[in-house]
Amino acid sequence: MVDISKVTPTQEYIVAIHSRMVGKVLDLIEAFTPEGTQVEKQKKLIQVPLYDFRKEMIFLDANGLPKTHDTH
Repeated sequence: MVDISKVTPTQEYIVAIHSRMVGKVLDLIEAFTPEGTQVEKQKKLIQVPLYDFRKEMIFLDANGLPKTHDTH
């Protein structure tokens, strides 16, 4: 969890652009999903890795690169 009183300008930027991206992705999913499909459930499941990525980027901004990182 991020202490809101210690959010950096870079982290604010990450959150803002990430929120716009998530909104666009979810809109696209809804637009291309056939009627009658459980769109809300799909959107909630898709959000999990998207928000995990945002959390990792904020952690990266706060702590730098981990000593061992896998790029694949």
